[in-house]
Amino acid sequence: MEIIETLNSKIDKLIHGYDKLRLENLALQQELDVLKNENDELVRNNQDMFLRIDSTLTLIKVRNSE
Repeated sequence: MEIIETLNSKIDKLIHGYDKLRLENLALQQELDVLKNENDELVRNNQDMFLRIDSTLTLIKVRNSE
């Protein structure tokens, strides 16, 4: 009977550890999603800025060629 109690105790500890790791994994996945969204926004902002710079340079070239 003592062996069964010991095994049950170890199983309970493993289940608890698994649940704890599962929750930590979920939190990390949510944080990763937030970071991905922030990164996507920064990429879009950079692309917009490059387009503005390109447009400005094109306008300057047109003005200088006149």
